[in-house]
Amino acid sequence: METIMVVDDELMITKTLSLLLKMKMKKNVIAFNTPKEALECEELKTNHVDVIVSDFIMPGMNGIEFLMEVKKLAPNTETILLTGYADKENAIRSINEVGVYYYLEKPWNNEELVKIVTNAMDKKMLAEQLKSKMKELYTSNEENKRLYELVSKEYDKELQGSKSLLIALANVIEAKDKYTDGHTRRVSQLCYAIGKSLNLHQEDIETLEVVGIIHDVGKVGVPEAILNKPGKLTIEEFELMKEHPASGEKICRPLGMFKGYLEPIRHHHEKLDGSGYPDGLKGDEINLITRILAVADIFDALHSERPYRSKLPIDMVKGIMFDEAEKGLIDARIVLELFNLIETGLLSDIIGE
Repeated sequence: METIMVVDDELMITKTLSLLLKMKMKKNVIAFNTPKEALECEELKTNHVDVIVSDFIMPGMNGIEFLMEVKKLAPNTETILLTGYADKENAIRSINEVGVYYYLEKPWNNEELVKIVTNAMDKKMLAEQLKSKMKELYTSNEENKRLYELVSKEYDKELQGSKSLLIALANVIEAKDKYTDGHTRRVSQLCYAIGKSLNLHQEDIETLEVVGIIHDVGKVGVPEAILNKPGKLTIEEFELMKEHPASGEKICRPLGMFKGYLEPIRHHHEKLDGSGYPDGLKGDEINLITRILAVADIFDALHSERPYRSKLPIDMVKGIMFDEAEKGLIDARIVLELFNLIETGLLSDIIGE
């Protein structure tokens, strides 16, 4: 129950005020005739006094001195000072120095006094509620922060674990296909370099780096005899080979954090004129990440040993790719960016030139 303290050196006043506040406000009221007694009471020491109504002129310790001590013991307690007309200047000063909620001149109006005490009680209650809400908010924010950090760590662990799994799978594919040893690593490095050169966002560059490694993961379902066939594939064999982009997407789809990799994996064999596979996409239907992956993939396929031909020299690869760009099959801007990087020597460690 809320508690009001009344402090006045005149016994009649403390009795009158106590009775008034009990009757009008239905609160617990305690009264003292000296500031010393009030400061020693258990309720104040344990911070269980909500509002204090104190006289200003009292022997031994005046009202301002008393309330200054109160603030040390119970800083959240609201205080009201009763003053005579002659003490009005000191009462006003007490509002600034002591933080008195209100001062009231004697003789006071009972209804006004009750209203002021009620407002002081409400102010303290609202302040405590606000403090409690702020504490809850702080605790909630700290908990959210802790949960975010925990989830982030788990997400990073899961992401790295999933990446490791797919990279291992990509290595299995390269082990199956002896002619593409190192293909995914080179495509990843080429994608990364092109993305950097085009000033893409870091997130997109990291996506390019990952999809470069795992873009052919669907080849795990292609028989080794087809992957390593030295001659031209039959129509049936080629149709089976063409399934690997969709198969790769299917393998990665259950891994929720790989959502951003699905489109490049599925569409890296699409052509801008709609002649690619598996969906026959055209133009703007093929996003920039996929276009970069396609160019890097084609370059490395042409510039590497294949079961059906030897590695092609750079000049021949350049001629083939510029020709495809002119025909509207692949993105000319990306092709130009790739060969600009090659001519500056920035990709020599990747392409072995």
